[in-house]
Amino acid sequence: MTTTTRLPQPNDRPAIYYTATIITFDGSDTNAYGEACEPGHGYREDSGWWDPKRSYWTVQADRARVTPDICPDRADPGQWLAARLAARLGDLDDYDGGHTFRGAREAIHPGRLTGPRSQQPGAVLGTRTLLGDALAAGRLRPPNVGQRTISATAHADGFSDNDLRTAAARLGLVPDDDRTTTGDAPETSP
Repeated sequence: MTTTTRLPQPNDRPAIYYTATIITFDGSDTNAYGEACEPGHGYREDSGWWDPKRSYWTVQADRARVTPDICPDRADPGQWLAARLAARLGDLDDYDGGHTFRGAREAIHPGRLTGPRSQQPGAVLGTRTLLGDALAAGRLRPPNVGQRTISATAHADGFSDNDLRTAAARLGLVPDDDRTTTGDAPETSP
């Protein structure tokens, strides 16, 4: 029998934690992993826990240094989760069937994932994915040195399987009839 340990959270209510990757173009000839890349297209990458309310363009190494979004007491958890994910991340690209929702947008500093300077996949003609956009755009012209981009992922903690499926269905990530119908106990992310 496998036991899942819940991490403590404020008021022990369902919460959403976020992780993000911030890429800073540095004009070098190497990528974040030290591999050679096209001259002038080099970048560094910072990934970690993200606090969109307090420090939008920074990531933290320790989850304890960020403040999660906490589901209000009287809210329907599945509906609240869907609304909060859309408000924080904009369009979503993927739901892993568990606790992770991946954002489909990328923002350019000082923009936000849900603001006018965010980019949806397919923004570059002939592509339909975020990676395709990045590759195509990079071939069009080198990014400005110091330019930063951010992409983010949400991690739902303390929501029941039904709440997670409800949110995924409301966001169009799974068919509506694919939701479970039981009010099962809350689960946590690994």
